[in-house]
Amino acid sequence: MKAWFARALLRLAAACLGERKRDWAMAMEAELEAAIAEGAPVQFAFGCLLAAGRGLFAAEEGQFVLTSYAVAIGVLLPMAALQIGCALFGLPYLYPGRHGLGGALIDGGLQESLLRGVYQAAIPSLALLQLLIGLGHVRIAWVVLERDWAAALRWGSLSLAASATLVTFLSVLFIDGRQALLQGAVLAIELAIIASVARWHAHFSPGSAPTPVR
Repeated sequence: MKAWFARALLRLAAACLGERKRDWAMAMEAELEAAIAEGAPVQFAFGCLLAAGRGLFAAEEGQFVLTSYAVAIGVLLPMAALQIGCALFGLPYLYPGRHGLGGALIDGGLQESLLRGVYQAAIPSLALLQLLIGLGHVRIAWVVLERDWAAALRWGSLSLAASATLVTFLSVLFIDGRQALLQGAVLAIELAIIASVARWHAHFSPGSAPTPVR
């Protein structure tokens, strides 16, 4: 159990070291076997993690790693949770009236009485669009951590297209789409942040810049 935990700590330390210190990470893995034989693997691995953590804050690559995790975990995943929650569980934040998608569709006044059937038929399509936007955020967060900037650009473009389609449908159905429009604007800002992070990555890792999507 101690050996397994020590190896997990050492993998985390290796992730903190980044690509430029891969040899150091390999050396630590070799020394861990000796620490296991001596009965002190956790202490050794924890020391390696502390040393890697101090270097993480000092080096540019470490600052980049922290920033990319902050974008993925602190921005993209919460937005994914909001969109998926609205699509699957009827969270009210995206639509007027604070009653979720269904409430917005029945809160349309005169047009609602004339287009009730259209509204009811539109619910699955609108929910699906929201779900796709949420899942797109999850995928973007994943590829950002993998530093696959071309995939981030591709999934970001698809999510932005789904968001624009959602706003268009809401407008056609005479539903207040200001909150959905705001979510689309937030997505555009997220993509701008990701593009900035990608340029930063290319600064210290040549050849890593995103390629245009054809």
